[in-house]
Amino acid sequence: MYLCSVKNKVIYSLFVAVLLLSACQKRVATDPLRRAHADGLNKEAFMYRYRQPDSCIALSQRALQYIQDSLPEYVDGELRALNNMAFAYYQKSDRTNANLALDRVDKTICLRQEGMRNGDIEGVIHNLLRARLLQRDCRLADCYRLLYDIDRSGILDRNRGHLLYNYAQSEYYITSLVLNFHYRDGKEADVRTLLHEVEARRADLRVDYAQDMALNYALAYGWQSAGESTTALDYCERNFDILDLGPQTFCIFHYANTLQMMALALRSVPGTVPPDSVLALYDQARSVFFDYGDPYQMLGGTTSTARFALLIGDTAFAHEVLGEWRSLRGSWQPFSAPKMELGYFDVLLRSRMASSPDQARVWYEHHAELQDLIKQREREDFALQQTLATANRRSRWMSRTALGFGVLTLLLLGLTLLLWRNALRLRREKRQLEAAKRRDVERIANVETCLSVMRHDISPFIGYLRSPNLTPEVRSEVLEQLLRTFDNIKNWTRLSIPSGLVFNASRFPLQEVFDEVRTQVIRPHAGVELRFEASSQTLWADRLLTVILLRNLVNNALQHTAAGTVSVSSAEWLSEGGERFVDITVADTGSGMSAEQQESLFRADRTINGDHGFGLILCRYIIKKHDDQTRRGCKLWAESAEGRGTTMHVRLAEG
Repeated sequence: MYLCSVKNKVIYSLFVAVLLLSACQKRVATDPLRRAHADGLNKEAFMYRYRQPDSCIALSQRALQYIQDSLPEYVDGELRALNNMAFAYYQKSDRTNANLALDRVDKTICLRQEGMRNGDIEGVIHNLLRARLLQRDCRLADCYRLLYDIDRSGILDRNRGHLLYNYAQSEYYITSLVLNFHYRDGKEADVRTLLHEVEARRADLRVDYAQDMALNYALAYGWQSAGESTTALDYCERNFDILDLGPQTFCIFHYANTLQMMALALRSVPGTVPPDSVLALYDQARSVFFDYGDPYQMLGGTTSTARFALLIGDTAFAHEVLGEWRSLRGSWQPFSAPKMELGYFDVLLRSRMASSPDQARVWYEHHAELQDLIKQREREDFALQQTLATANRRSRWMSRTALGFGVLTLLLLGLTLLLWRNALRLRREKRQLEAAKRRDVERIANVETCLSVMRHDISPFIGYLRSPNLTPEVRSEVLEQLLRTFDNIKNWTRLSIPSGLVFNASRFPLQEVFDEVRTQVIRPHAGVELRFEASSQTLWADRLLTVILLRNLVNNALQHTAAGTVSVSSAEWLSEGGERFVDITVADTGSGMSAEQQESLFRADRTINGDHGFGLILCRYIIKKHDDQTRRGCKLWAESAEGRGTTMHVRLAEG
């Protein structure tokens, strides 16, 4: 037991230690002071990238070591240090170490995605430096493919104003302008478009003085290639203005580049400066490049100076310059700058410095070898440009086609919407016309029914009135019946014709209706008793229509009851849904009806039976008005049998 307890304690202690170690590592990774120290080293290295490449490399290595020891999760700092280091090696023409640093950038981006915030833009900066290395090697197709991919990715436009994005954007422009000038001889049709774009954007691309000078130098080359030597000289003057600000901004690399660019621009302005002065500018730039120590720039300065010396006839000085380079360089060893080396051998051959035919033959062989290599790579670049141009034309055609289809689709959608709205309008108008037609048909049917019933109900009264033997008492009763018939016709017409009688619902006691109807019905025959039972219910209905309804039912019962009673009563009724109604019953002991007569009792579209008049049709319309205006459930029905009398039922809403 004791051993188990000890073992558990050991495991628990190890677990706690692991947690504490993880927490400590996390705190270290997010420690702002440590991160600020790493950023400070990277910033200082960045400031030395042009001025002192060796110092930039040393500071970048210190930053990488510090991040590895203290901030292992700070991926952005690691990427910045690697890109600084790669650029410094590029400035020293150390292609091998530059590519090694760039390969480490690739690996870091691929393997450590989680901790990166600037991975995309550092990747663009890394690809731009690769493009510059490819330029020097005259691998123009691969270089342009990288620039094309960067341009299409849209990464440079994501965060304008951020220092890294400004730096990457200016490097993109510098690389593009140098590519067009040095390696395509300024023959690109869009050079001026690119120059205007750079000038429009450069005010927003502030990084530091070194980057401003590099961009001015690239713009000077661009305008020189476009035949604008005066504009090129203006950008050279801007660089001298920056160099005059003080020792902190001075950089011999940019100073030498500006001198060389000024000499090139002055050559294109005849009569402005004597040739000897232009040669002095070339020679001064060459000396500064030698002090800087970059073999690529040293070779470029040597070639430019010797070429111009030969051009103005100073062969001795050209030999001196070329001899200095040969003694320093020794036997020729290519260092992946084919076009620069081609220019060097071209000047050597033109200088006639060969000490023997064999030496001249070797120079010709090197010249031809470099020329073939450059032509091969230029063909690859030309093929790529043709492919991209075709792709761009196809893309523009597809874009225009898509735009055309889009416009056509919008037009079709608009037309469809218009047709749909017109269809809805026509459908609505059709429904309105059909409703009006139904109302017209109903009006016609009502008029026909009214005329038919009127003819049927009035004909007997007219026959009685025409009889010469009619007593005054009978004549008075016939006239009274005739007046009631006309009153029913008037009320029915007002109900059945749309927009006629207005329905006015209210609450009122049913007993008041019983009392009013008792005074309005016809006099019962001798031997017939009319009885109204007391009611305590309240209705929610139209009072006038309810009186007309009940009066017609009672009159109809009295007309068809020769002896016995006609009784009117009421009772409450509750539906399954919980709604309350009042059932009114009018029962008589008259002759009754057959089943066939009951079926046609309330039908206005059928022949009215001679035993029942117009009042029942009016009753049906009154019930329909109540059913439509109050609540569902109001109804009128009859229960009858021949020889047993008839019971009429009315169901109205309770108030």
